Amino acid sequence: MAQYESSTQDRAVALRETLVSLSILGDEDLAALKGCLNRVAPEDVAVVLGDLDTEERLAIFKALPSVESRATVLEETDQQTRSDLLEGLSEEERSEVIGEMPVDDLVDALDELSEAEQERIIADLEEEEAEDVRELRQYEPDSAGGMMTSEFLAAPLGATSGEALATIQGNLNAEVISYVYVISGEGQLKGVVSIRNLLKARPETAVEEYMETDIVKVEVETDREEVAAVVDKYNLPVIPVVDSNDSIRGIVTFDDVLDAVQDEHSEDMLRMAGTTAIHPYYEPIYMGVAKRLPFLLVTLTGCIGVLLVQERFKELITLPGLMLMVLPIVHLISGLSGNVAVVTSTVFVRGLATGEIYPGRISRAVWQELFIGLLIGLVIAVLVGLVLSLFFQEKYEPAIILVVVCGLFASIAWAATIGALVPVFCRRFGIDPAIASGPFVTITVDISASFIFLLFVLLMHPGAAPAVG
Repeated sequence: MAQYESSTQDRAVALRETLVSLSILGDEDLAALKGCLNRVAPEDVAVVLGDLDTEERLAIFKALPSVESRATVLEETDQQTRSDLLEGLSEEERSEVIGEMPVDDLVDALDELSEAEQERIIADLEEEEAEDVRELRQYEPDSAGGMMTSEFLAAPLGATSGEALATIQGNLNAEVISYVYVISGEGQLKGVVSIRNLLKARPETAVEEYMETDIVKVEVETDREEVAAVVDKYNLPVIPVVDSNDSIRGIVTFDDVLDAVQDEHSEDMLRMAGTTAIHPYYEPIYMGVAKRLPFLLVTLTGCIGVLLVQERFKELITLPGLMLMVLPIVHLISGLSGNVAVVTSTVFVRGLATGEIYPGRISRAVWQELFIGLLIGLVIAVLVGLVLSLFFQEKYEPAIILVVVCGLFASIAWAATIGALVPVFCRRFGIDPAIASGPFVTITVDISASFIFLLFVLLMHPGAAPAVG
């Protein structure tokens, strides 16, 4: 795998250097640049363009040998590069290249343009394609409707194999030609039949004899994470999308599912890091600051909360024999508990996203993480107790060491519980669970773990309660 990645990166670097060198020559050697682009896959060009400045990427894009290859580059490149390329084209060039894109990708590209230009480009499309674009634009981008394409093969219920083949022979613009969806006169999805079975059947055989009626499908409002989970579960290359009346509105193909999974993974990682779901390289610096600052303010609030807890137990912390022990242990507990909580919440966020933790399994998963936290807390508490007993026995009396062991154990077990429950509650109330693995879990655990430990000190250490009281 590492060797493959290295080979791919080396090829991208070589291609970038070649294209930049040829583009710098400009009109002097434009034929050489076009000749090079003619031998390179548009998908490779799409990757390389993201590393170039606006002028270079636009020059290379315009030198691509065909409108089709330009459309492919727009489909495959990143959002910022696509936006720059569209901005550098004339209205006629934009309309031409966008018109060559598949309907679902065309809708995504239109989002980069002004409302007026979007309507102008749609008006230039063929009537049927324009209707498809308008329909797809009404769905949320993160839903099955926003992912789907309306270009699929369909045959009417009651048609024969020969009639179905004749119907689809003139409709090869469909994105997937492996399956034909059988629909009623009202547009309801009744079955699906493979092209292979149609070709094997006698021309007079009804499609009902070969079609599958137990169809795995999703609705237009289904979230893309759920779509990906269904496709993965049933190993489907394509899945139909229906509306509330069970009428087929489009299909979602495997490549679109893969893109959605990658986007969701990136969003989760960025949110877990304490920022928004948009990659920072695709936005201005001031936007990066504005979007990260609220998360950091949440963290600051947590730090203030820890200070307030310590202030509440100030008399306890300053007791003779406790001051040199309590503060270092509080910091130790905050660090350990925070790490335990983040690991647990990461496991839950991933499990909820992939469907491995579903509603019927949540209770079991929470209990499992609690027991894991108890065992981890026990091991760490014993180890810390042994270290204090062996190396600090003259400094700390046995009663203090016992307080540390018990408080550490309880705090880590509590942190594991919080790390499991917060993502579950976020999902229950419609909040992205990935946010739970960012600063929210950290500050919750920092405050509560410090409070639990100091409470153990208050309850267990001789003379602590009278001093505080």
